[in-house]
Amino acid sequence: MDNILNAANLYAKGLQEVLDRRKQWLEKYKEVQTRMKQVAEELNANAEYKQNFYVDVNHAFNEEMNGTCENLPSLTFRSGAMPLMLIFKNAMSDKKEYMEAGFHITLMPTVTGEILIMLLPHHTTLTTEKAEYINLGMVENPASLSMEMVNDILAKGIEMAFYSSFTGAVALQRRSVVTDQRAQEQQQQPQQYQPIGFKRHESTEKVK
Repeated sequence: MDNILNAANLYAKGLQEVLDRRKQWLEKYKEVQTRMKQVAEELNANAEYKQNFYVDVNHAFNEEMNGTCENLPSLTFRSGAMPLMLIFKNAMSDKKEYMEAGFHITLMPTVTGEILIMLLPHHTTLTTEKAEYINLGMVENPASLSMEMVNDILAKGIEMAFYSSFTGAVALQRRSVVTDQRAQEQQQQPQQYQPIGFKRHESTEKVK
């Protein structure tokens, strides 16, 4: 009987671990948000190309009841849209200009309390391909997330986003660091978690 009871008690242990990880994130995300804001301000002031950078706080969102869960906040570091520098005109003098949507680097909590690191690359209406999130990694224990790790996440995410942009597509073709075999292996890796839906709660972007 003891082995049956021990097996049943695994649920209590697992639940406590989930609650501990969620608590860690609620205590950690404000520090991460502050660091992201510092990076955004630095880039907005000193980056050579001013595409604008923003930081959003998002709450888990339930579409069925139009409700949010404040205990599962996610953070997004994102860039603004960039013009493709292509303007189309017709005989009636109508104009159409295409834009490239900015990238999103999101730290997204799962129901298990772990933090997914996701990248939504650049995309434009000039292509028919739909942009999909790329899994950059996972933080098992949110308390272990240092600001040095946040810096590395943003640096890696921004560089990967650049290669998804029209400004970096040719540079990607020239890269010899990532081999075709490695890229193929990355594409074959299964996504382990289904992301939760989130709705923007607050943002550093000023609404006009």
